[in-house]
Amino acid sequence: MKRIVSIILIFMLLLATVAGCGSQTAKESTQDTQQAESQEQGPKKPSIAVIPKALDSEFWLDVKSGAEKAAQENNVDLTVLAPDKESNVEQQFRIIEDMIQKKVDALCIAPCDSAGVVPFIDKANEANIPVFTVDTDADGGDVVSFIGTDNIMGGKLAGERVIELLNGKGKVALIVGVPGQQTMRDRAAGFKEALASAPGIELVAEQPANSERALAMTVMENILQANPDLDAVFACSTLMAMGALEAVEAAGKLDQVKVIGFDSQQESLEAIKAGKMDSLVAQNSFNMGYLGVKAAVDYLNGKDVPNRIDTGTELVTKDNVDKYLQ
Repeated sequence: MKRIVSIILIFMLLLATVAGCGSQTAKESTQDTQQAESQEQGPKKPSIAVIPKALDSEFWLDVKSGAEKAAQENNVDLTVLAPDKESNVEQQFRIIEDMIQKKVDALCIAPCDSAGVVPFIDKANEANIPVFTVDTDADGGDVVSFIGTDNIMGGKLAGERVIELLNGKGKVALIVGVPGQQTMRDRAAGFKEALASAPGIELVAEQPANSERALAMTVMENILQANPDLDAVFACSTLMAMGALEAVEAAGKLDQVKVIGFDSQQESLEAIKAGKMDSLVAQNSFNMGYLGVKAAVDYLNGKDVPNRIDTGTELVTKDNVDKYLQ
């Protein structure tokens, strides 16, 4: 009887050993499969969030297209989110906060408020998330690189164009965007700097229109009512320039008031071609998105990135507008 019990115990011990080996083999097999799948998938994609001021114009859609192109070329997990309009500062702040909480690898931001965004840049840095500014720089914070236009130079181009058109003498108005944006401050500063070289030019009005077309039309109507002898207006964005143009045309003053804008989109280019708008300062919005994402990828890969990347500007008139319409 004792012999039978011993045989049974030995048999059960053998079964347990075999089962244990099978379990270990299955575990090793699962680990091997997971490792193989990981190798097939390759290294983890860098996650980059691009946060423009809005997506309500050709300009910002071009920024988005540039970012998507760079993301495709560099195997990036890209997120593009924006407030519904440029003046919705708090909505942009919430988007930035959400991307920090999601622990993206890098942030590319076009700040709606250059000063207000600084605490969020600091918060991103504390979370070891590098920040890049696109189109508009921040007033502070640790930003790796600014990718965009030399807006002071762009404003100067517009001012020099006004001086040329008016032969150094006349009355001029200035329509700016959201006052808290460094971009708008720089464009206005460059414009005024150029006008300072022509004492015969008088800046009779300076009003904000928050980069909104309808608001710019209303602002321009008020300016024309107060200054019926106005000779020219510089609007610091295309949408505002188109709004100002509508007001000038409605007042029957296309031949009197020269309209100069900033940024290029199809409608404004066609207005130049038709002789309604005089000119605009074109910037390369596609490159802002493209080079912004590329700079972030380079930085994450340990490469040196310049602290400013100029995407270029050019004055567009009837003489060269066909190049942009192609």
